Amino acid sequence: MTSTVLDVTVLLLCVSASVVALGAADGGRGETGPEAAEVTDLIATETVTVTYASEEAPNGTRTVHATRAELLALVAAGDDVSDEKRASKEAFESEALAAVGRGIGPRTRIDAEAGARSSDETDDSNTITVGSEPPRGAAVTAAGLTHPAPNGENSTGQIRIVIRRW
Repeated sequence: MTSTVLDVTVLLLCVSASVVALGAADGGRGETGPEAAEVTDLIATETVTVTYASEEAPNGTRTVHATRAELLALVAAGDDVSDEKRASKEAFESEALAAVGRGIGPRTRIDAEAGARSSDETDDSNTITVGSEPPRGAAVTAAGLTHPAPNGENSTGQIRIVIRRW
């Protein structure tokens, strides 16, 4: 009887030690979060709601339901507005970028660019960013997507969105 209890105790100790060893060998893989391709899919498909202050609205606020990619496209392609609408536009841009940032998690950088560089090296583009630059020595994965520019007076072409994860 004593040897059976001793055998079971040794077996449980070995199993516990192997679980600890395998857990340490994982290297914190679950801490890094989703890959860039997964974040790209999230940005292109998940709908969020943005509510912002607007003096033109009957109740003083407006609400927009859009995917994160659509919000990035709206901000990147932003048309010039009159002075009386500028506060509303700035409120929308601020809330839209905050909504995009809330959904991507840490260690993610998004660059969205509207417009294009012409062959004579002039830059006629507007670039917005969400998140910080990755550290110099970090292993970075990247993915990209294009989104149609919103219909507007100065909005033609596509918005290029690049997602970097580290």
